[in-house]
Amino acid sequence: MAILGINYTKLDIEAKNKPYANLSINTTPKIEAVNKTQIQTGKNAIPILVVDFSFNSSFTPEIGQINLNGNIVFQPKNEEASMAEWTKNNKLPPEEEAEIINYLFVKVTPFALFLSEVFRLPPIIALPKMELKKEEVKKKEAAKETKKSKKK
Repeated sequence: MAILGINYTKLDIEAKNKPYANLSINTTPKIEAVNKTQIQTGKNAIPILVVDFSFNSSFTPEIGQINLNGNIVFQPKNEEASMAEWTKNNKLPPEEEAEIINYLFVKVTPFALFLSEVFRLPPIIALPKMELKKEEVKKKEAAKETKKSKKK
């Protein structure tokens, strides 16, 4: 299996300037369609699949949304078996589906995170934050007090 590339076909972003509390964010990647085609390389044709996807982030309360659509060019181990599974069940074989969904999280999440910043929406994922331990805060405050008392 090999993912050969990703293309965006539609971006739909909306930011409503509303105050919010108790925010919940739901981000969902989804495989929408799979089509068989081929890439011409000289005299040879390489069979590939074009996997249409959506990647949607919704906010509750409704302060905005980020909806991205596109396609992934994908070369499975066995394109006939993959297409048969898609035609029968509207799903790819589990190993391929997992690879594509994980690829979407890795490639599309940073782009959606950037778009959320541009449109002044909260980040679509929880970002790490450094916090000082209570002991460190107390030590810093004590050091400030000591400096103040020495200056007097």
